[in-house]
Amino acid sequence: MYEERKEKFSFKSFFLTLLLVLLFVFLMLWLFPTRNYVDEKLQSTYDLERLSVLYDEIFANNVGRMKDAAIGYFTNERMPKTVGETKKLTLQEMYDLHLVLKMKDKDGKPCDTEKSYVEMTKYTEEYRLKVNLSCGTQEDYIIVYLGCYNYCASGICEKRVPTPSQTTAKEEETTNNPTPSKPTPDKPTPEDPEPDNPIITKYLYEYKLVVNDSKTCGNWTSWQKEEVKATDLVKVETKTEKEFAGYKTIKVPVTKTETVTKKVNERYISKYITELVMTGTKDVQTGTTTKTVTEKVKVGTVEVDTGKIGTGTAVPKNTSTTVYKKISEDTPTSCSYCENETIYTWKIYKIEPVYEVQEVTKEVPVYKTIKVYETKEVPVYSYRTIEKQEEVEKTTYEEKKIKQYKNVTYYRSLTCKINKGYTDIKWSKSKVDADLVGKGYKLTGNVKKV
Repeated sequence: MYEERKEKFSFKSFFLTLLLVLLFVFLMLWLFPTRNYVDEKLQSTYDLERLSVLYDEIFANNVGRMKDAAIGYFTNERMPKTVGETKKLTLQEMYDLHLVLKMKDKDGKPCDTEKSYVEMTKYTEEYRLKVNLSCGTQEDYIIVYLGCYNYCASGICEKRVPTPSQTTAKEEETTNNPTPSKPTPDKPTPEDPEPDNPIITKYLYEYKLVVNDSKTCGNWTSWQKEEVKATDLVKVETKTEKEFAGYKTIKVPVTKTETVTKKVNERYISKYITELVMTGTKDVQTGTTTKTVTEKVKVGTVEVDTGKIGTGTAVPKNTSTTVYKKISEDTPTSCSYCENETIYTWKIYKIEPVYEVQEVTKEVPVYKTIKVYETKEVPVYSYRTIEKQEEVEKTTYEEKKIKQYKNVTYYRSLTCKINKGYTDIKWSKSKVDADLVGKGYKLTGNVKKV
Protein backbone atom coordinates (compact mmCIF):
# COMPACT_ATOMS: atom_id res chain seq x y z
CA MET A 1 0.00 0.00 0.00
CA TYR A 2 2.89 2.36 0.73
CA GLU A 3 4.51 1.65 -2.63
CA GLU A 4 1.25 2.40 -4.46
CA ARG A 5 0.85 5.82 -2.75
CA LYS A 6 4.49 6.74 -3.47
CA GLU A 7 4.19 5.96 -7.22
CA LYS A 8 0.98 7.99 -7.57
CA PHE A 9 2.45 11.00 -5.79
CA SER A 10 5.61 11.10 -8.00
CA PHE A 11 3.61 11.23 -11.23
CA LYS A 12 1.57 14.28 -10.12
CA SER A 13 4.66 16.15 -8.87
CA PHE A 14 6.51 15.64 -12.14
CA PHE A 15 3.55 16.85 -14.21
CA LEU A 16 3.00 19.99 -12.08
CA THR A 17 6.72 20.85 -12.10
CA LEU A 18 6.94 20.54 -15.87
CA LEU A 19 3.87 22.74 -16.34
CA LEU A 20 5.28 25.49 -14.09
CA VAL A 21 8.63 25.48 -15.90
CA LEU A 22 7.01 25.84 -19.33
CA LEU A 23 4.80 28.66 -18.09
CA PHE A 24 7.82 30.52 -16.62
CA VAL A 25 9.81 30.22 -19.85
CA PHE A 26 6.89 31.51 -21.92
CA LEU A 27 6.47 34.57 -19.66
CA MET A 28 10.21 35.41 -19.84
CA LEU A 29 10.21 35.27 -23.65
CA TRP A 30 7.12 37.46 -23.85
CA LEU A 31 8.27 40.11 -21.34
CA PHE A 32 11.91 40.55 -22.43
CA PRO A 33 13.03 41.19 -26.05
CA THR A 34 15.88 39.20 -27.53
CA ARG A 35 19.29 40.72 -28.17
CA ASN A 36 18.86 40.49 -31.93
CA TYR A 37 15.60 42.43 -31.68
CA VAL A 38 17.30 45.26 -29.71
CA ASP A 39 20.27 45.35 -32.10
CA GLU A 40 17.95 45.65 -35.12
CA LYS A 41 16.04 48.55 -33.52
CA LEU A 42 19.27 50.41 -32.64
CA GLN A 43 20.68 49.78 -36.10
CA SER A 44 17.48 51.17 -37.71
CA THR A 45 17.65 54.40 -35.62
CA TYR A 46 21.34 54.89 -36.47
CA ASP A 47 20.68 54.44 -40.18
CA LEU A 48 17.93 57.07 -40.11
CA GLU A 49 20.27 59.60 -38.46
CA ARG A 50 22.99 58.92 -41.03
CA LEU A 51 20.53 59.24 -43.89
CA SER A 52 19.34 62.62 -42.58
CA VAL A 53 22.95 63.94 -42.49
CA LEU A 54 23.61 62.56 -45.98
CA TYR A 55 20.48 64.23 -47.40
CA ASP A 56 21.54 67.61 -45.92
CA GLU A 57 25.01 67.20 -47.48
CA ILE A 58 23.50 66.44 -50.90
CA PHE A 59 21.28 69.56 -50.70
CA ALA A 60 24.22 71.76 -49.59
CA ASN A 61 26.47 70.39 -52.36
CA ASN A 62 23.79 71.21 -54.97
CA VAL A 63 23.54 74.80 -53.63
CA GLY A 64 27.35 75.08 -53.84
CA ARG A 65 27.34 73.83 -57.44
CA MET A 66 24.75 76.46 -58.41
CA LYS A 67 26.77 79.21 -56.65
CA ASP A 68 30.06 78.30 -58.37
CA ALA A 69 28.33 78.05 -61.76
CA ALA A 70 26.70 81.48 -61.27
CA ILE A 71 30.01 83.16 -60.32
CA GLY A 72 31.59 81.66 -63.44
CA TYR A 73 28.69 82.76 -65.67
CA PHE A 74 28.27 86.38 -64.50
CA THR A 75 31.33 87.92 -66.14
CA ASN A 76 31.68 91.69 -66.54
CA GLU A 77 29.55 91.85 -69.72
CA ARG A 78 26.75 89.81 -68.09
CA MET A 79 26.66 91.72 -64.79
CA PRO A 80 23.81 94.20 -64.07
CA LYS A 81 25.01 97.71 -64.94
CA THR A 82 22.94 100.09 -62.77
CA VAL A 83 22.45 100.12 -58.99
CA GLY A 84 19.37 98.08 -58.06
CA GLU A 85 19.29 96.20 -61.38
CA THR A 86 18.82 92.41 -61.06
CA LYS A 87 19.57 89.57 -63.48
CA LYS A 88 18.14 86.12 -62.86
CA LEU A 89 18.80 82.59 -64.16
CA THR A 90 16.41 79.73 -63.41
CA LEU A 91 17.75 76.21 -62.91
CA GLN A 92 16.18 75.23 -66.25
CA GLU A 93 18.12 78.02 -67.99
CA MET A 94 21.31 76.81 -66.28
CA TYR A 95 20.57 73.32 -67.68
CA ASP A 96 20.03 74.78 -71.16
CA LEU A 97 23.37 76.66 -70.93
CA HIS A 98 25.10 73.47 -69.65
CA LEU A 99 26.31 75.30 -66.51
CA VAL A 100 25.38 72.45 -64.12
CA LEU A 101 24.36 68.81 -64.37
CA LYS A 102 20.85 67.61 -63.46
CA MET A 103 20.05 67.83 -59.73
CA LYS A 104 17.86 65.42 -57.78
CA ASP A 105 16.45 65.33 -54.25
CA LYS A 106 16.95 62.62 -51.62
CA ASP A 107 14.24 60.47 -53.25
CA GLY A 108 15.85 60.64 -56.69
CA LYS A 109 13.24 63.05 -58.08
CA PRO A 110 14.30 66.10 -60.18
CA CYS A 111 14.60 69.47 -58.39
CA ASP A 112 12.10 72.20 -59.31
CA THR A 113 13.63 74.01 -62.30
CA GLU A 114 11.49 77.17 -61.92
CA LYS A 115 11.53 77.66 -58.13
CA SER A 116 15.30 77.05 -58.14
CA TYR A 117 17.31 80.04 -59.43
CA VAL A 118 20.33 82.36 -59.02
CA GLU A 119 19.85 86.12 -58.85
CA MET A 120 22.57 88.81 -59.20
CA THR A 121 21.82 92.37 -57.94
CA LYS A 122 24.13 95.40 -58.29
CA TYR A 123 24.83 97.45 -55.17
CA THR A 124 26.82 100.72 -54.98
CA GLU A 125 30.29 99.13 -54.60
CA GLU A 126 29.64 95.38 -54.87
CA TYR A 127 27.16 92.71 -56.05
CA ARG A 128 24.71 90.52 -54.12
CA LEU A 129 24.20 86.90 -55.33
CA LYS A 130 21.19 84.92 -54.09
CA VAL A 131 21.12 81.13 -54.68
CA ASN A 132 17.72 79.49 -54.08
CA LEU A 133 17.21 75.70 -54.38
CA SER A 134 13.88 73.82 -54.17
CA CYS A 135 14.04 70.00 -54.15
CA GLY A 136 10.95 68.07 -53.02
CA THR A 137 10.11 69.12 -49.45
CA GLN A 138 13.44 70.98 -49.01
CA GLU A 139 13.82 74.64 -50.03
CA ASP A 140 16.48 77.12 -48.83
CA TYR A 141 18.81 79.83 -50.10
CA ILE A 142 22.18 81.50 -49.42
CA ILE A 143 23.39 85.08 -49.92
CA VAL A 144 26.90 85.79 -51.28
CA TYR A 145 28.53 89.21 -51.86
CA LEU A 146 30.94 89.71 -54.77
CA GLY A 147 33.32 92.51 -55.68
CA CYS A 148 36.83 93.54 -56.72
CA TYR A 149 38.68 93.03 -53.43
CA ASN A 150 42.43 93.22 -52.92
CA TYR A 151 42.63 89.48 -52.30
CA CYS A 152 40.96 88.53 -55.60
CA ALA A 153 43.25 86.51 -57.84
CA SER A 154 41.67 88.13 -60.89
CA GLY A 155 38.49 90.03 -61.63
CA ILE A 156 35.51 89.63 -59.27
CA CYS A 157 35.58 87.17 -56.37
CA GLU A 158 33.55 86.27 -53.30
CA LYS A 159 33.68 88.62 -50.32
CA ARG A 160 35.31 87.28 -47.19
CA VAL A 161 34.19 88.05 -43.67
CA PRO A 162 37.42 88.67 -41.64
CA THR A 163 37.85 87.02 -38.25
CA PRO A 164 38.54 89.23 -35.16
CA SER A 165 42.24 88.22 -35.20
CA GLN A 166 42.60 89.29 -38.83
CA THR A 167 40.92 92.62 -38.12
CA THR A 168 43.36 93.33 -35.25
CA ALA A 169 46.34 92.44 -37.42
CA LYS A 170 45.17 94.82 -40.12
CA GLU A 171 44.78 97.64 -37.61
CA GLU A 172 48.32 97.05 -36.25
CA GLU A 173 49.75 97.02 -39.78
CA THR A 174 48.00 100.29 -40.57
CA THR A 175 49.36 101.83 -37.37
CA ASN A 176 52.95 100.62 -37.91
CA ASN A 177 53.05 101.31 -41.68
CA PRO A 178 50.70 104.19 -42.36
CA THR A 179 50.11 104.88 -46.02
CA PRO A 180 50.88 108.53 -46.63
CA SER A 181 48.05 110.56 -48.04
CA LYS A 182 48.60 112.42 -51.22
CA PRO A 183 49.91 115.82 -50.11
CA THR A 184 49.34 118.88 -52.22
CA PRO A 185 52.25 121.14 -51.25
CA ASP A 186 53.23 124.24 -53.19
CA LYS A 187 55.63 123.01 -55.84
CA PRO A 188 58.86 124.99 -55.92
CA THR A 189 59.76 126.50 -59.22
CA PRO A 190 63.27 127.53 -60.35
CA GLU A 191 64.14 131.19 -59.76
CA ASP A 192 64.93 133.35 -62.72
CA PRO A 193 68.79 133.46 -62.95
CA GLU A 194 70.63 136.73 -63.42
CA PRO A 195 71.66 137.19 -67.00
CA ASP A 196 75.34 137.54 -66.07
CA ASN A 197 75.36 134.87 -63.33
CA PRO A 198 73.11 131.90 -64.33
CA ILE A 199 72.07 129.44 -61.60
CA ILE A 200 70.79 125.94 -62.61
CA THR A 201 68.43 124.35 -60.01
CA LYS A 202 67.71 120.58 -60.22
CA TYR A 203 64.80 118.70 -58.65
CA LEU A 204 63.92 115.11 -57.68
CA TYR A 205 60.40 113.81 -58.20
CA GLU A 206 58.78 111.35 -55.79
CA TYR A 207 57.32 108.08 -57.15
CA LYS A 208 55.41 105.59 -55.01
CA LEU A 209 54.56 101.90 -55.59
CA VAL A 210 51.79 100.37 -53.40
CA VAL A 211 51.77 96.54 -53.38
CA ASN A 212 48.61 95.15 -51.76
CA ASP A 213 48.30 91.94 -49.81
CA SER A 214 48.17 88.83 -52.01
CA LYS A 215 47.52 85.18 -51.42
CA THR A 216 49.30 82.14 -52.87
CA CYS A 217 48.16 78.55 -52.42
CA GLY A 218 49.99 75.24 -52.61
CA ASN A 219 48.83 71.89 -53.96
CA TRP A 220 45.95 69.72 -52.71
CA THR A 221 46.88 67.06 -50.20
CA SER A 222 45.98 63.41 -50.71
CA TRP A 223 42.58 62.15 -49.47
CA GLN A 224 42.52 61.09 -45.80
CA LYS A 225 39.95 60.04 -43.21
CA GLU A 226 41.18 62.42 -40.51
CA GLU A 227 38.92 65.45 -40.33
CA VAL A 228 40.38 68.78 -41.49
CA LYS A 229 38.77 72.08 -40.50
CA ALA A 230 38.48 74.85 -43.07
CA THR A 231 39.84 78.32 -42.25
CA ASP A 232 40.50 81.50 -44.21
CA LEU A 233 43.86 80.08 -45.27
CA VAL A 234 42.88 76.41 -45.54
CA LYS A 235 40.41 75.23 -48.18
CA VAL A 236 38.82 71.84 -47.55
CA GLU A 237 37.03 69.46 -49.90
CA THR A 238 35.18 66.35 -48.84
CA LYS A 239 33.87 63.23 -50.52
CA THR A 240 31.77 60.35 -49.17
CA GLU A 241 32.41 56.72 -50.07
CA LYS A 242 30.81 53.49 -48.92
CA GLU A 243 33.13 51.07 -47.11
CA PHE A 244 32.67 47.54 -45.84
CA ALA A 245 31.70 47.56 -42.14
CA GLY A 246 31.19 43.86 -41.39
CA TYR A 247 28.45 41.27 -41.63
CA LYS A 248 24.93 41.15 -40.25
CA THR A 249 23.00 37.94 -39.64
CA ILE A 250 19.39 37.91 -40.83
CA LYS A 251 16.72 35.25 -41.21
CA VAL A 252 15.46 34.64 -44.73
CA PRO A 253 12.41 32.54 -45.67
CA VAL A 254 13.06 29.29 -47.58
CA THR A 255 10.20 27.47 -49.33
CA LYS A 256 10.40 23.70 -49.77
CA THR A 257 8.00 21.30 -51.52
CA GLU A 258 6.94 18.10 -49.72
CA THR A 259 4.69 15.19 -50.75
CA VAL A 260 2.01 14.36 -48.16
CA THR A 261 -0.79 11.78 -48.07
CA LYS A 262 -4.25 13.06 -47.22
CA LYS A 263 -7.66 11.43 -46.79
CA VAL A 264 -10.24 13.10 -49.00
CA ASN A 265 -13.92 12.55 -49.84
CA GLU A 266 -14.39 11.43 -53.45
CA ARG A 267 -17.69 11.78 -55.36
CA TYR A 268 -18.49 8.86 -57.70
CA ILE A 269 -21.45 7.40 -59.68
CA SER A 270 -22.92 4.50 -57.74
CA LYS A 271 -25.80 3.66 -60.18
CA TYR A 272 -28.19 4.98 -62.88
CA ILE A 273 -31.97 5.44 -62.66
CA THR A 274 -34.59 6.10 -65.38
CA GLU A 275 -36.40 9.44 -65.10
CA LEU A 276 -38.81 11.50 -67.21
CA VAL A 277 -36.83 14.64 -68.04
CA MET A 278 -38.21 17.80 -69.68
CA THR A 279 -36.15 18.55 -72.79
CA GLY A 280 -37.92 21.71 -74.00
CA THR A 281 -41.23 23.25 -75.16
CA LYS A 282 -43.24 23.46 -78.42
CA ASP A 283 -46.33 25.31 -79.74
CA VAL A 284 -49.36 23.21 -80.86
CA GLN A 285 -52.60 24.44 -82.52
CA THR A 286 -55.65 24.04 -80.33
CA GLY A 287 -58.24 25.54 -82.73
CA THR A 288 -59.16 28.74 -84.63
CA THR A 289 -60.72 32.07 -83.82
CA THR A 290 -62.36 34.91 -85.80
CA LYS A 291 -60.35 38.09 -85.88
CA THR A 292 -60.85 41.47 -87.57
CA VAL A 293 -57.63 42.84 -88.99
CA THR A 294 -56.69 45.82 -91.16
CA GLU A 295 -55.18 44.85 -94.51
CA LYS A 296 -54.23 46.44 -97.83
CA VAL A 297 -56.68 45.18 -100.49
CA LYS A 298 -56.05 45.55 -104.26
CA VAL A 299 -58.94 47.50 -105.80
CA GLY A 300 -57.58 48.10 -109.35
CA THR A 301 -54.63 49.19 -111.43
CA VAL A 302 -53.28 52.44 -112.85
CA GLU A 303 -51.08 53.22 -115.88
CA VAL A 304 -47.94 55.18 -115.00
CA ASP A 305 -45.98 56.96 -117.74
CA THR A 306 -42.37 55.78 -117.63
CA GLY A 307 -41.19 58.59 -119.88
CA LYS A 308 -39.75 56.07 -122.35
CA ILE A 309 -40.51 56.01 -126.10
CA GLY A 310 -39.96 53.10 -128.48
CA THR A 311 -39.77 52.82 -132.30
CA GLY A 312 -40.01 49.87 -134.69
CA THR A 313 -41.94 48.21 -137.46
CA ALA A 314 -44.52 46.81 -135.04
CA VAL A 315 -45.95 47.99 -131.71
CA PRO A 316 -45.28 45.41 -128.95
CA LYS A 317 -48.21 43.61 -127.33
CA ASN A 318 -49.37 44.67 -123.89
CA THR A 319 -48.45 42.50 -120.89
CA SER A 320 -49.81 42.31 -117.34
CA THR A 321 -47.25 44.87 -116.20
CA THR A 322 -46.57 47.02 -119.31
CA VAL A 323 -48.78 48.89 -121.85
CA TYR A 324 -47.49 50.19 -125.25
CA LYS A 325 -49.50 53.06 -126.84
CA LYS A 326 -48.88 54.11 -130.45
CA ILE A 327 -48.35 57.82 -130.90
CA SER A 328 -47.35 57.95 -134.64
CA GLU A 329 -46.54 55.95 -137.75
CA ASP A 330 -44.51 56.84 -140.84
CA THR A 331 -43.60 55.23 -144.16
CA PRO A 332 -40.19 56.59 -145.26
CA THR A 333 -39.44 56.75 -149.06
CA SER A 334 -35.64 56.58 -148.78
CA CYS A 335 -34.49 53.97 -146.29
CA SER A 336 -31.74 51.50 -147.08
CA TYR A 337 -32.75 49.07 -144.37
CA CYS A 338 -36.52 49.48 -143.84
CA GLU A 339 -37.69 48.43 -147.41
CA ASN A 340 -40.69 50.81 -147.45
CA GLU A 341 -42.05 49.36 -144.18
CA THR A 342 -44.17 51.43 -141.80
CA ILE A 343 -42.22 52.73 -138.77
CA TYR A 344 -44.21 53.07 -135.55
CA THR A 345 -43.51 55.22 -132.50
CA TRP A 346 -45.05 54.39 -129.09
CA LYS A 347 -44.99 55.39 -125.43
CA ILE A 348 -44.37 52.86 -122.65
CA TYR A 349 -46.58 52.77 -119.55
CA LYS A 350 -46.12 50.69 -116.43
CA ILE A 351 -49.15 49.05 -114.81
CA GLU A 352 -49.09 49.40 -111.04
CA PRO A 353 -51.69 48.04 -108.58
CA VAL A 354 -53.90 50.33 -106.52
CA TYR A 355 -54.45 49.33 -102.89
CA GLU A 356 -56.98 50.36 -100.30
CA VAL A 357 -56.80 49.76 -96.55
CA GLN A 358 -59.86 47.80 -95.36
CA GLU A 359 -60.96 45.86 -92.30
CA VAL A 360 -61.14 42.13 -93.02
CA THR A 361 -62.67 39.44 -90.79
CA LYS A 362 -60.97 36.06 -91.05
CA GLU A 363 -60.20 32.96 -89.05
CA VAL A 364 -56.73 32.62 -87.51
CA PRO A 365 -55.22 29.60 -85.65
CA VAL A 366 -54.90 29.51 -81.84
CA TYR A 367 -51.73 27.98 -80.27
CA LYS A 368 -50.60 26.98 -76.80
CA THR A 369 -47.14 26.07 -75.48
CA ILE A 370 -46.65 22.59 -74.03
CA LYS A 371 -43.67 20.92 -72.35
CA VAL A 372 -41.78 18.15 -74.09
CA TYR A 373 -40.48 15.25 -71.99
CA GLU A 374 -38.05 12.41 -72.70
CA THR A 375 -37.06 9.30 -70.77
CA LYS A 376 -33.34 9.43 -69.77
CA GLU A 377 -30.94 7.56 -67.53
CA VAL A 378 -29.78 9.81 -64.69
CA PRO A 379 -26.63 9.03 -62.61
CA VAL A 380 -26.86 8.70 -58.82
CA TYR A 381 -23.77 9.99 -56.93
CA SER A 382 -22.28 8.75 -53.65
CA TYR A 383 -19.17 9.66 -51.59
CA ARG A 384 -16.29 7.56 -50.30
CA THR A 385 -13.04 8.27 -48.44
CA ILE A 386 -9.77 7.67 -50.30
CA GLU A 387 -6.08 8.45 -49.72
CA LYS A 388 -4.53 11.01 -52.07
CA GLN A 389 -0.97 12.31 -52.38
CA GLU A 390 -0.42 16.04 -52.76
CA GLU A 391 2.60 18.34 -53.01
CA VAL A 392 2.52 21.15 -50.45
CA GLU A 393 4.89 24.09 -49.88
CA LYS A 394 6.33 24.70 -46.42
CA THR A 395 8.24 27.84 -45.42
CA THR A 396 11.16 27.68 -43.01
CA TYR A 397 13.71 30.32 -42.00
CA GLU A 398 17.47 30.07 -42.41
CA GLU A 399 20.21 32.37 -41.14
CA LYS A 400 22.16 34.31 -43.74
CA LYS A 401 25.05 36.75 -43.43
CA ILE A 402 24.86 39.94 -45.47
CA LYS A 403 27.50 42.60 -45.93
CA GLN A 404 27.06 45.94 -44.15
CA TYR A 405 28.45 49.20 -45.49
CA LYS A 406 28.90 52.61 -43.93
CA ASN A 407 29.52 56.06 -45.38
CA VAL A 408 33.07 57.31 -44.74
CA THR A 409 34.00 60.95 -45.29
CA TYR A 410 37.40 61.72 -46.79
CA TYR A 411 39.12 65.11 -46.56
CA ARG A 412 41.74 66.92 -48.57
CA SER A 413 43.05 70.43 -48.00
CA LEU A 414 44.79 73.28 -49.80
CA THR A 415 46.90 75.58 -47.64
CA CYS A 416 47.38 79.21 -48.64
CA LYS A 417 49.53 82.02 -47.26
CA ILE A 418 49.14 85.79 -47.21
CA ASN A 419 51.92 87.81 -48.83
CA LYS A 420 51.99 91.10 -46.95
CA GLY A 421 51.82 94.24 -49.07
CA TYR A 422 54.27 97.12 -48.84
CA THR A 423 54.85 100.70 -50.02
CA ASP A 424 58.06 101.59 -51.88
CA ILE A 425 59.22 105.22 -52.41
CA LYS A 426 61.67 106.16 -55.17
CA TRP A 427 63.00 109.55 -56.27
CA SER A 428 63.74 110.28 -59.91
CA LYS A 429 65.33 113.16 -61.76
CA SER A 430 62.71 112.79 -64.47
CA LYS A 431 59.17 113.95 -64.16
CA VAL A 432 58.25 111.27 -66.72
CA ASP A 433 60.31 108.23 -65.72
CA ALA A 434 59.25 105.54 -68.16
CA ASP A 435 61.16 102.83 -66.28
CA LEU A 436 59.37 103.47 -62.97
CA VAL A 437 56.00 103.97 -64.60
CA GLY A 438 56.45 100.66 -66.42
CA LYS A 439 57.02 98.97 -63.04
CA GLY A 440 53.80 100.43 -61.63
CA TYR A 441 55.14 103.49 -59.80
CA LYS A 442 53.06 106.66 -59.77
CA LEU A 443 53.94 110.31 -59.16
CA THR A 444 52.89 111.59 -55.75
CA GLY A 445 53.30 115.33 -56.51
CA ASN A 446 56.16 115.74 -54.02
CA VAL A 447 59.45 117.25 -55.26
CA LYS A 448 62.71 118.29 -53.61
CA LYS A 449 65.74 120.25 -54.63
CA VAL A 450 68.97 118.43 -55.30
